[in-house]
Amino acid sequence: MFPIGDQPKIMKDLASIAGDLEEVAIEGKTKNIERLASLQVKKLWVFTVNQKQFDHILMYVCPDILYVYEMRVEDLSSLQKLSNLQQLYMCWNTKAKTLWDIDYNKKLKSLLIDDFSKLEDLSALSKCTQLNTFYMGGGINTAMKVQTLKPLAELQQLQKLTLMNLKVKDDSLEPVMQLKNLKELSLSNQFKVEEYAKLSVALPYTACEFFKPYVYMNDAIDGKNIMVTGRRRPVLNSKTDTVKMQKYEEQFKKLQEEYKALVESTI
Repeated sequence: MFPIGDQPKIMKDLASIAGDLEEVAIEGKTKNIERLASLQVKKLWVFTVNQKQFDHILMYVCPDILYVYEMRVEDLSSLQKLSNLQQLYMCWNTKAKTLWDIDYNKKLKSLLIDDFSKLEDLSALSKCTQLNTFYMGGGINTAMKVQTLKPLAELQQLQKLTLMNLKVKDDSLEPVMQLKNLKELSLSNQFKVEEYAKLSVALPYTACEFFKPYVYMNDAIDGKNIMVTGRRRPVLNSKTDTVKMQKYEEQFKKLQEEYKALVESTI
């Protein structure tokens, strides 16, 4: 999630700033943005920007870490100028339908794309092969709709992946199976149970709470504290639904065995 609240005080005017500042928080309407060029900012927070403001700000900085919250920015290509960028966190963009040419950001290791309501095309991600941490998620009430997760298969150095509240048109987690170096995988329970079962076999050394038939919920819903793995599956009561729980255990195990047999038959 975007670390909202961790930022320093948002500056309304940079005119009186002297010397270097490693970390600065500004907004689209902050005055004297040009002063950023002389501040040697390493960590920059930007709030509430439109396209013109976004492009203008990025003319004067080359940070290691960039946070952008509340964007009305369709064209993200100004990010290509940030050759030193190592971590990028962007949240709440109502305009962008595609990404930018990430190949320009050779040092980028960590990327968060959260609540981009119109983003569908993830193809540019395939060029960011050095990425080791990636978070992508929809809004609180609205899923982010993307065509496919296929570009993720190219991210072979990825160690931590989070996919939350997504609606994937091809309904497949198969590209994630290619990420053999993945240590942590966090998913929302929005795919078919078969996808989770296959992933659990393909990534035996990856930690993921949905690599099992069900998970215990910290907050019970009407006494029900078990979420069964897979889209449109029920929540259960761990005390009264033991027979149903066993049934789902057997189903999940069967799916794992079927996929394992399929893999072995192709070797």
